[in-house]
Parts: sequence; structure tokens; C-alpha cells
Amino acid sequence: MINKSVKVRLYPNRKQKEQFQNNFGACRFVYNHILDRLKKLYQYYPGQYRLNIKLINTFLNQIKDENSFLKDVESTSLQQSSRDLYKSYMNFFKNPKTRFPRFHSKKKTRLSFRQTVTANLVQGKYFKLRKYGKIRYRTSKEYINLLNNSNVKINSITVSCDNGEYYAIVNIEIVNDVLFDFTGVSVGFDVNSNRNGWLVSSAGDKFRFDISHENQMIKYLNRQLSLKQKGSRSFNRLQRRLWKYYNKRTHKLYDYIHKLSKCIVEDFDTVVFEKNLGSIKVLIGGEQNSVFPLMEFIRLLEYKFGWYKPDAEGVVFVDPKYTSKTCNECGYIHNNLDVNTRNWICPECGSSLDRDINAAINILNRWDNGDCLVKV
Repeated sequence: MINKSVKVRLYPNRKQKEQFQNNFGACRFVYNHILDRLKKLYQYYPGQYRLNIKLINTFLNQIKDENSFLKDVESTSLQQSSRDLYKSYMNFFKNPKTRFPRFHSKKKTRLSFRQTVTANLVQGKYFKLRKYGKIRYRTSKEYINLLNNSNVKINSITVSCDNGEYYAIVNIEIVNDVLFDFTGVSVGFDVNSNRNGWLVSSAGDKFRFDISHENQMIKYLNRQLSLKQKGSRSFNRLQRRLWKYYNKRTHKLYDYIHKLSKCIVEDFDTVVFEKNLGSIKVLIGGEQNSVFPLMEFIRLLEYKFGWYKPDAEGVVFVDPKYTSKTCNECGYIHNNLDVNTRNWICPECGSSLDRDINAAINILNRWDNGDCLVKV
């Protein structure tokens, strides 16, 4: 059995939308109040209490008793919110690199809640959620058949709101009966700005994507929106158009990385990246405010290797030092190579090199030579 997430679009009615918004706020309210009590507890009584799930449940019950409006909200979603806080707290103490849990703000925190499900969650093209009744959903025929499959176990459902549109992410357990054949081929990838191909392979392929139209429309609508009175009819109409293009850009981008990651997993057994990948920002069409979800792309690659090729090497990392400045033919290091120079000739052997392809080849060679191995 393997876990899989299926994202679908929800179409709630007006009453259900109001209930969803109340649930979003209630989950944020519970999370923040429990976090506040934990901080005060450890501030005034250091070392006297040990964090466990029983303490979290005690705080949750106290908050419910003190705030009667929480009784009108679906209960399992509040429990899931408190468990998310408990998990964040425990991760902080286990891993020093994990930041301390922060309060959820209304503006910056994603609107979502997660609830457990009953056996009859999926009823054809409808979801039957606790407290909210039937809600129509829309997705591909493949996912509809998957959700209606009696052999699929549904663990939980997460409802979220992004730019005025409602979505549900259904977590399921399924037996994977589709595996890719091993190809015995490895590839190195160099990450760059989108103008030069945001991803360049050691085989010489340069991957590009274009969402310049969506970026231009978002800029235009933001300028128009600043000229309107907030709350007016024209303001609301422009805001809905703006949300539409934000969602269109996001969907187009994530559809692209889903399809690309699956093709890479099908063609290669090992994918090699630079070790400092987390610090690299890939710009979308040169837009400073549009950053490519690079770590999400890496996560998708890891997930799909585990799904389609569980015994393959998968995603690995090597030290990126001098990958662009080292000639892949003779090993000469060009220390004076300028960042803006995309093509250069090796002074030692005379090879004509593309900066990005040369870096990708060096990344792959370092893995093949067993240098600085870091496996995810």
C-alpha cells in the first residue's frame, strides 16, 4: 500500500461557503490559543510539564468550553489542527533546524482545515462531508473512478480556499500496480534562470516554460484594482478576474512540473542535482515576484521515484563547487569566468562549452566518480 493525494475542485453553495469560512477561522483560533497556552506554561513552569497529546487535548477541551461558538464547527477538524501544532512542537525539539511554531495570521496563513472521513465520503460526483452534507466536486474521469473504487482506503480530506476557489485534497491508500522499467541511465541537472532554460540536462536538453501572459494580466489588474474603491461592484469584479489569473498561473505551473517529473522518472534511474539547491531561486520569465517552486519539484521527483521506481537510486545531490567553471573534457578550472558568459572556450584543450550544459555534465560526473555523495 502507498499513500497518494488526489486534488479536486469543490463547488459548495452559499451556506456551505459560510460554514467553510467559519471552520477556517475556528481552526486558526484553536491553533493560536493552544500555542499561547503552551508558551505561558513553559514560561511560568519550566521543566514541570512534559508535552504530550493528552496535554494538547486538555487545552482543546478547555478552549471549547470557554468558547461556545466552537461547538458549531466540525469537531474532528479542530482535533486535527491541535495535532498539527503538537507535531510542529515535537519536530522543533527533535530537529534543531526546524523553526519554532508560529501563530497563524489571518492574512498570511492558508485557509484550510482537515477532517476525518466516514465510509460513505464519495457518492458518485459528490462528497458527503461531516456537518456540511453533500458537495459537488469536479476532476478527471481517472480520479473519479479512483475515488469510487472500493479497494481504495480514504484516510482524510483537506478543504482549502485559494483566491476564492475551493479545493479538496483527499489522502488515500492504494496498491500501486504501475511500475516503470529500469533504463540504467543517469542524468545531471543544472538549475538556472528561466531565460537560459530553467533546467539544463547533461544530455543538452533545456527546459523552458512561459506564463508571461498571466504575469502581465496580474500586473495590469493590480494597477486597475488600486484605482477602484474597495468593496464597490467594479472592485469586486476586478478582484475576481485577478484571482482567476492567479489560479491560472499556479495551475499551469504545477501541471507543468507534475508532467515533467513523471517523464524524468520514466526516462532515468538516477537524477543528480546540486547540493545547495534550496538557495537557488528560479525566476519565472524574469519576474522578481514570481519564484519557481523548485523544492516542490524535487519533492515530486522523490515521491514519483518511490511510486514508479522504488528500487532506483532516485534523487541525489553533489557538491556544486566549480561545476560551471570546470571543463568537462580536461578538468581545467576557469577561475576568471564571468557570470554573464554563457559560452566559453577552454584555454587548455580548446573545447567549446555551453556554461549550463557543461555544469550539468560535471554534476553527473561527480556522482559517477563517487565524489561528495549526498542521497535524499
